[in-house]
Amino acid sequence: MDIAGRLATIQQEIGQVENEKVQCQLRLGLFWEHPPALDPEYVGKIMQSIRDRIRGLEDRKRELLEEEQALIVRAATLGDRSTGDN
Repeated sequence: MDIAGRLATIQQEIGQVENEKVQCQLRLGLFWEHPPALDPEYVGKIMQSIRDRIRGLEDRKRELLEEEQALIVRAATLGDRSTGDN
């Protein structure tokens, strides 16, 4: 895939990650608002799982942003070479 295509794909992936993170945060918020659970340990495990997923999504977004930066630098470097502006 060319650099421009991958940059566009990265933006789409970042949007998907952000949307999923918002959904997880909303779901986690619902657990905080609900009446006391019949099985607090079970609810605690679910909440921890959601927090772990949010952290994973934040890590994925960070990875995508780093890849995006690397691609931008690469594109700029290739552009300099093609114009002879080294």
